[in-house]
Amino acid sequence: MHSTYAQSFSVDDLLALSSLPPKRFDNFMHEKGFISGGRMLQNDAMALTFLGKTNINPDDTVIHSRTVNLYKVNNTYCFAFHTSSWEEYKQGKRWLKKAGFFYADSRDTSDATPLLFQRKNLTIETGASVEEGDSVYTFLLKKRELPIVSRFADDLLKFDSHEYLLSYFGEQNVKKDIYYFSEKEMKHCSVLFGNSNRQVVFIWKDEDNLCDLSYILVSGILPTENGLPFNDNIGRNKWDFKNGIYSGMSIRELLELNEKDFKFYGINSDFSMMIEPESKGNIDFKKTGIMLSCLDGAGSPLLNKNIISAEEAVENRLALHVFYIMLSP
Repeated sequence: MHSTYAQSFSVDDLLALSSLPPKRFDNFMHEKGFISGGRMLQNDAMALTFLGKTNINPDDTVIHSRTVNLYKVNNTYCFAFHTSSWEEYKQGKRWLKKAGFFYADSRDTSDATPLLFQRKNLTIETGASVEEGDSVYTFLLKKRELPIVSRFADDLLKFDSHEYLLSYFGEQNVKKDIYYFSEKEMKHCSVLFGNSNRQVVFIWKDEDNLCDLSYILVSGILPTENGLPFNDNIGRNKWDFKNGIYSGMSIRELLELNEKDFKFYGINSDFSMMIEPESKGNIDFKKTGIMLSCLDGAGSPLLNKNIISAEEAVENRLALHVFYIMLSP
């Protein structure tokens, strides 16, 4: 059986293409044996298309096609390489593994398994589909622009993967860890500036790939595997929030900032010392989850109630402060 191929194009070439300025795209693709295919709609964005040229011989029984699409969605440049060659698909995935891209080993069960490869601000999604009865194998490379981060923790919500954090803050400041919700419940996470007064934990929906941000946790004390021995000496977390909240803020200050009474759960509740997400006012407690701590211990009978109002706590002069801040995208 004979197969016709266009001039060689690989995942390595796709990476090289993503590093070029747009004015060099045409020349690079033409050197690789592609011709311009105009523009087409790809993932709801207008894409520049290149078609692989093939020289068909009468003896050929299999003709492999290749297409490359280039487009941009928000702050992400996308480079999609489509091929009908199963061998190219297998070889491309193997190359990415050897090239040091991070991927979920647990999901790598066969050559046909779709995988997500990540390296800093680059991701490459692999997958297969059937178009007009023919199999098409795709490598979708996404190159993210780096965001602007200020002194506000809210800006950290722009980072939706461990590798994306690495691309901005560096390997010395971002570490993989395990967060302990309880003795039995734990999750793989990423920690920024661990064991410092600017430490932040990133909790991911996808623990295998360490991506798809669920929320971030900001506190002076964080129960992570590598943080437990050090937390006692860290002190108040220095990250500010755009809504005016900060770690260590008193309940009186929080009440004044919210400009409306709110409620929190008593110490014997399943949600001990957490502010009710349904509370109203200037602060969106559904997006900004807050756990309080009591500096003078839990001796007040008021804290034994199931639900306590902030105004009631202030009237009783309870020394309550913001302990954990959980911020969701």
